[in-house]
Amino acid sequence: MKRSHPAQADGVPPAAIADLSDEQLTGEARALSEAAWSEIYRRHAQQVYAYIYFRLGDQTTAEDLAADVFVKALAGIGGYSYRGTPLLAWLYRIAHNVTVDYRKAAARRAQHQSAEPPEDIEEQHDALGAFDARQDMLGAIRALTEDQQQVVILRFYHEMSNAQVSKVMGKPEGAVKALQTRALRSLRRALTERGDGRISA
Repeated sequence: MKRSHPAQADGVPPAAIADLSDEQLTGEARALSEAAWSEIYRRHAQQVYAYIYFRLGDQTTAEDLAADVFVKALAGIGGYSYRGTPLLAWLYRIAHNVTVDYRKAAARRAQHQSAEPPEDIEEQHDALGAFDARQDMLGAIRALTEDQQQVVILRFYHEMSNAQVSKVMGKPEGAVKALQTRALRSLRRALTERGDGRISA
């Protein structure tokens, strides 16, 4: 016997899912509505992918990890409650954790690849920076601390306010501003050393 669609059972036809607020969409997602999860993916998949790509600089890996974010979100939706913070902020937190776990695993793999000279590994990591000025910027961002990377990506690539970044990171706005200041100072220094004068004081 075919089960009725959760969204239909709750009186929300699939066609109306796109008009739901984050709070309403979260309720449908908690009921495991396929239409709701499709809408969450439609709204936020590109932003989640971009966040991970800016952290890692690898398109294929970013695509794979972005998919993992939504799998983990589906698995964890039962423990998530909407409290006024955008649903995207929750997805960003999952993306952050997924990215951190990937980097730790990659570091462990690199330690065991003794047959590959360290300088060769270094060249692989630096290869993206040779493409263009934008890749230089991405390379400089990835040299920042984890928290600084997150602030820069959310503030300047996803155009979030300090208050929004504060909610995503779980840090006071003052701490976000301090991280931003230090990150921009580091980026300016790194790009100046590379001969890129686009970052002004």
